[in-house]
Formats: sequence, C-alpha cells, structure tokens
Amino acid sequence: DKKILRKIDLLILPLCALNYFFSSMDRADVGNAKVAGFARDNHLTPTQFSSVISFFYIGYIICQPVGSLAIRRVEKYLLLGLANISWGIMTIMLLFSRGFALPATLRVFIGAAEGLTQINNVFLTMWYTQHEIATRTGIWYSCGVLAGSFNGIIAYGIQEHAASSLKPWQLLFLIEGILPIVFGPILIYFYPSSPEKLTKYFSAEEKALCITRTQRARNTAGGQITFSGMLSIFKSPETYAMWLAYFCVIWTSSGYGNFLPSIVNGLGFDEAESQLLTVPICFLGFLSVNFWCWYSDRFQLRGPLIIGLAVVCAAGFSILAGVVHGKGPRMFALCLISFSVQPLIPLTLAFLFTNTVGLSRRALSIPLQNACGQFGGLAVSYTFTDGPRYFQGTMATI
Repeated sequence: DKKILRKIDLLILPLCALNYFFSSMDRADVGNAKVAGFARDNHLTPTQFSSVISFFYIGYIICQPVGSLAIRRVEKYLLLGLANISWGIMTIMLLFSRGFALPATLRVFIGAAEGLTQINNVFLTMWYTQHEIATRTGIWYSCGVLAGSFNGIIAYGIQEHAASSLKPWQLLFLIEGILPIVFGPILIYFYPSSPEKLTKYFSAEEKALCITRTQRARNTAGGQITFSGMLSIFKSPETYAMWLAYFCVIWTSSGYGNFLPSIVNGLGFDEAESQLLTVPICFLGFLSVNFWCWYSDRFQLRGPLIIGLAVVCAAGFSILAGVVHGKGPRMFALCLISFSVQPLIPLTLAFLFTNTVGLSRRALSIPLQNACGQFGGLAVSYTFTDGPRYFQGTMATI
C-alpha cells in the first residue's frame, strides 16, 4: 500500500499542485498589478478595482459545479488542459485594457475557466483515504499559497530590472498568461483517469490496489453520480455549518490575499519594496499549511485546529485594525494572518471530504461548499475600498 501511495503521490500530486499554482497566480496577480500601476493607468476608482476582483468569482461560482458533476462524463485531462490554456489566453488579453470594461469582462471568463479546475477537489477524494487526505490537500493548496510569493518575485523583478516598451503590469500579465498555456498540453498528456479507468502508468495489479483504495475512501468504484445521492446532502445539518464556515474562511483569505500588496504599500514602502515584502509573508503561509495539514492527519484532528487557527487569525486582524502607525506591528499582524488563514482552507475542505460519504454526495457538496466560499470572496472585495489602511475591510473580516 505504501508503494502504490508513493506512486500516486508522484504522479497526481505534482500535476494537481502545479495546476493550482498557476490558477492562484492568475487569480491574485491583479493585486500585484495594481501596485505596478494597473488601476492608475486604467483610471479605475476603488470601487471599480474591487469589481474587477469580484467579477472573477461570478464565473468561478457558476463553473465549479459544472466541472465536478462532469467528473464521470468528461475526460478530466482534456477539461483541465483546455481550461489552463483558455485562462492563459485571457490573462494575456488583459494587456489591452484601456478602462474598466475589458478587465471586468475578462475576469469573469478567467474565473469560469479556473472554476472548472476545481474538479481536482473531487478527484483527490477518489485516490486518498481519510487518514491521508488532509496532508495531500495541504500540499495541493500550499502551492497556491506559494504562488503569492512568486507573484511578488516576478512583479519585483519586472519593476526593478525589466526594460520593455510594455508597462510593468502588462509584462506581469504576459508572463503569467504564458505559463498556463505551456502547462495545458502537459496536463492533457500526463493527467491520469479515475482508478477504475486506468490504462497507463499502473500495472493490472496496481490498478486493482487503486480500486481497493477508492473503496476504502468510501467511494463505489465505477459508481455513477446519481440525482438522489446528490440531493441527500441537503438532509445533513452539518453540511450547512461547513458551508458557512467556508464562506467565512474564503472571505478572510480573499480579502487578505487580493489586497496584501496594497496593504504593504500603504505602510510607506515604495512599489518595488512592497512587491518583494509579500514574498516572505506568503512563504510563511506555505510552511504553515504543510505543517498543520500533516499534523491534522497525524493526529486525526480537524475541528479543534480550525477553531484555534481562526482565533489566531482574528487576533492578527485585530492588531491590523488597532495599530494605526508603526510598520513593525502591522507587518507582524500580516504574518500572523498568513500563518493562520492559509491552513484554514485545506483543513476546512478536508473536514468536508472525510465527513461526506460517496461520490454522488461529494460531487455536489464539494462544489457547493466552494461556491459558498467564493460568495465570500465576491463580497469582501467591496469592503476593502478605503485604502491605504483598509480599516473598513479589516473590521468586516473580524
């Protein structure tokens, strides 16, 4: 079992993680682009910039359930590969922004393409048991957190060293649009099918072990998604509690993540310094995700960790709201938030994964939980309109 687990880890996790890495880069790069002059050059008001951020979630919310419900009917490698190529092309099209209309429209379609890739949430539950899922979800999600560091490094390098006729924010969109376009064909070629449909990479004996593992993960091998099975999730009160919790978590992480470069810039650092200072903050979140998700699987703890990290996160936002002056305390607060809010996402997802039995229930409950979360991401953008301190958004998040 350990041998087949290592093989699954080496094949599936890197592809899922890189897919989420590139989607997270494109989702959050608009925050770095703002510091690089995107909002100024396009004459966007604070509310219009918040709309550019929030419109992403419209497409994301609509297409998440579509991808998950199609998991048995559409080849996953084709869906994921074409989605990567599509949002890469649309990210490059942001270079031609000359006002509010084009970026607002493109962000809806970028969100739609990225929403389809959330099929990975359901896909992981077909391969990993409840004693393994939090660690793997953490590895997958932490690469999205790491993308924030890379956004900062790329944006800093562009602003400090790039010599081009393009503006810094245009170069940022160009680079981060090319990456998923290149990665799309790799996904199409290497991404595996579901355990019972494996035709390459695994021997017949290994395929049988994979099917046994998916049954141990409380799935029915080869089982179809049924309407009655999906509807049964609405009879479970705990499902609604998990959806509400995820709404709060994504509200917090989206507000913090999308406006982190602007918050740092508002402390008095110049544009290049602000981009660079986001790197260690995001990297701290990356380390925290992997540690707490490993700890969760090691000791089979979910709820107590979620509550404890939420308290730490609230403390970080309280410091951010209460301290008006002083770079040190406010930077410490940002680190505290990164340390606590980033693990909350994979832990909350793992909590749902391990408490939802059967593919039919997961195929609907997971995208609906994600959709509830993205409503939080959509709404929070309109509370962070009072920069550079963003007191209104901070208090709403607390």
